Parts: sequence; C-alpha cells; structure tokens
Amino acid sequence: MGRRPSILRNRLLVIILPILGLISLTACSQSVATSDINSSQQQRPDLTVASATAPASDPTFTLTPFEPEPFTPAPTASPTRLPTPSPTPVPPARFETDALNNGVLPVSYIQDECLYLEARWNPDNAAPGTVVVPVMFHGISKAGPRGADNITISTAYFEASVVKAHQLGFETITMQQLVDFLHHNAYIPPRSLLLIIDDRRLGTVREHFMPVLKKYDWTLTMAYITGVINEQEWNQVRDVLARGHTEVQAHGYLHNGETYITEWTSEEIIRNELFAPIPAIEEHLGYRPIAFIWPGGDFNLLSVQIAREAEYQVGFTAFARGPLLFNWVPQGELEREIGDPLLTLPRYWSTTMFKNLDYAVEIGASAAAQAEAQRIDEINWYRSNCPDYPPLSIPVQAEEEVTDRW
Repeated sequence: MGRRPSILRNRLLVIILPILGLISLTACSQSVATSDINSSQQQRPDLTVASATAPASDPTFTLTPFEPEPFTPAPTASPTRLPTPSPTPVPPARFETDALNNGVLPVSYIQDECLYLEARWNPDNAAPGTVVVPVMFHGISKAGPRGADNITISTAYFEASVVKAHQLGFETITMQQLVDFLHHNAYIPPRSLLLIIDDRRLGTVREHFMPVLKKYDWTLTMAYITGVINEQEWNQVRDVLARGHTEVQAHGYLHNGETYITEWTSEEIIRNELFAPIPAIEEHLGYRPIAFIWPGGDFNLLSVQIAREAEYQVGFTAFARGPLLFNWVPQGELEREIGDPLLTLPRYWSTTMFKNLDYAVEIGASAAAQAEAQRIDEINWYRSNCPDYPPLSIPVQAEEEVTDRW
C-alpha cells in the first residue's frame, strides 16, 4: 500500500510533461512570428500592416468539391443464348394393317429412312404395294381334297390354287429376284409368288409342277438336302434344271432327327448343316446358293448368326406370318427376338394357299393406297432431310403436285 502514491505520481508526470512541452513550443513559435513582422515593418515604412490596426482575419480557402473517381461497373456477363434445337424431323408413318394375326407385327430391316425412300420412289423400281407370297410345298396326292397329313395337298387343291393365283394376276419370281427386291426394291411383278418345294421331291416336281410351270411360264425353287444324295440323283437334279423354270437352294446337309436345330444342338452340327451345302451345290450345280430354308422350320439365334456368317442372303422359316413388302416383313415374337428379318422370312403353307392369296391382295392394295396418300409428304420429307442422297426422279405430273404442296 505504501508504493501506490509513488506509482500514481509517476504516471501523472508521464502525461503532464509532454503537454507542458507542447505549450512551451507553441509560445516560442508565436514570439518568433511577431519578431519577424516587426522587423519587416522597420525595413519598409510604406507598408501598412493590417494586423496593427485591425485583427487579422483567417485566410479564405476555396474548397475543391470532392469528386469520387469514376466508377466503371464490371461488365455483366450476358447469358449465352443457346440455339433453339430444331425438332427432329419425323418421317412418314410406315404401313400397318389389321389383316395380320394377333402377335404378328411388321418389321423393317432398312433403318436409313433416306435410303428406303430413295428406293421406294425410284420410278424404275417396284411400285409401292408390290407384294410377295412365299408358299411352302411338300407332297401332292391324287385323291381327296386334302392329303393324308397337314403338309400334303391334293392335285385338285393344287390346281385350283394355281388357277386362282393366275386369275388374280400373280406371277412367280426367282430367289435372286426376291433378294434384289428386298434389298433394293428392284422391279418384280406387283403380285409375285415364290414357290418353294422342300426336301428331295423330284417326282412331284416332274409330275405336278412342270406342266404348270411351262403353261404359265412360272418358276419353282427346290429346297434340297444335299448331303444324302448320290451322283445318280445329282444327275437327275441337273436334268430337271436343264428343262428351265427351276432352281436349287440349300435346305440343310443331313436334315434328320440328329441335326434339327434346337437349343441343345451343338454349334458343330449347326455349322455343318449351314456350311456343307455350299460347296456341294457349287460342285454339282455350278453356283453358290443364296437362300437357306431352315430344316423343319427350326432356328435359333446362334444358327441365324452362323447363316449370316455363311453369307446366305435370305432364310425361310415355316411360320405363315403373311406376305412380304419392300422393307416390311411380318414376324412373330420369336423372329423379332432374333433380330434378323431377312434370314427369318415367313412362308404360307400350301394347305392354305387358296385363301391366303386373297389376304395378300388385300394387304398389297392397302399398302399401295397408303403410299399414294402420303406420296407427296414422303417426297418432300426426302428433299428436306436427305441432301446427301440422289434427287428423286419422278414424273412431271407428280413433280407439279409436289411443287404445289410445297
């Protein structure tokens, strides 16, 4: 407690002494200033000092107004205007019909719409609505309206079906014509038949088909089993081919109970059934087969892939799904799952040929009518969306219609 006054005194001195020094310094400055003024007055007696007669006034200062530095706002980033996406052009609708059975849907195999329309409206190609009816034949018997099984027909039924087809304006085509039509819409008769007889039935061909083929100038495809015939039978095949109107395509190599294509069939067997007929036909007939008719109508994904590897251009099932149009193949769920329409084409059975000819005519006529109804729209769509494809060559009258609508 005895040291507290001393401490306070020291602190006061620290504060007071600087103040006293500042006062003394100010007084000295004023004295020096007064002395300077008096000295000046003595040197210049003519100078009247205002401070001697009146109190000095503070100097007047002109204040410069404060001007803030100009503010340049940072440029506001304008939002980038994204181009408005053009709507994807929607091509004209594909043909649909109620004439197909439940569960059967038409499948396209040309996905390039420009390529499809170019072939569709080429005036040198097949007209829209051109229809192909593939028919599968086996045996033809002489007695009764139907044969003894579900694949044999009577002579009377066969002849009646042929006459009806002719009256409806059907003409037959070869396998190569079918391939060209399906791939490129190459011209074929507007109502075309593809007659296919399975297995090794030279007797049926000679007795029942040859008279009809010659009479109407028709053609027939023989789906032949090539691994079980000897040289004598090859000679008979060549003799039939030499008469004209017939051709041979592959129908398996052995085609028996051990080689039917199922989920349990080995890849080795499948490959032999598909590949072995090619050199056999080339050796004995002089040309490479382009079609494979599935033995028993059986196939699976692996077999179709191998058929594609073997370079078959078309393949036929035993499913009666409907007729064929360009880029339009009616298929059931099984074929659609496989995903290769050209190697899983349908065939009508000969036992239902008579009535199915009418369905085919109906479908072809409906397809032609729809094509005509949207012809101008399709041509305009092609011109707007297919600049890298050749221009469509259409008749003058049609061109005038397109121009008017455009």
